Amino acid sequence: MPELRDKLGKLNFQSAGPEIDIHSIQYKDKAREKARQKRLAAELAAGGKNAKQIKAEQRAAAKIQREKDRRKDAIEKGRNPNKKRGRQAQMFDEWDELAKEERLYKKLKQKKITKEKFKELMYGDKPKDSEDVIIDSDVEC
Repeated sequence: MPELRDKLGKLNFQSAGPEIDIHSIQYKDKAREKARQKRLAAELAAGGKNAKQIKAEQRAAAKIQREKDRRKDAIEKGRNPNKKRGRQAQMFDEWDELAKEERLYKKLKQKKITKEKFKELMYGDKPKDSEDVIIDSDVEC
């Protein structure tokens, strides 16, 4: 589209995130929705790479939604959703954090993400200026 060519690097689109199941969003047009459902069913029946990815995305979205619902229910019942969890649950959380860190570091080594993006994804902080960004000495490319 010619009107977007000059804004190619300036547009800042972000993905929907894992909490939204993009495969469950329906078309308003009934005919297109019916065709989409048919295509989706055929793809899932074929069991290819896309089918595995679709199922994984749906599981992740369902898991995040269940966690949000659990927190909401706990707050409604007057319980503290931030209450200390059991030892095994804490260990699982630590392993998940370690796996996330390893995946991000691997992407950083392969130069798929920048150091700033690594810090943003790992620690959740956004750099204000490129001069103020301090990279830890243990993170090297």
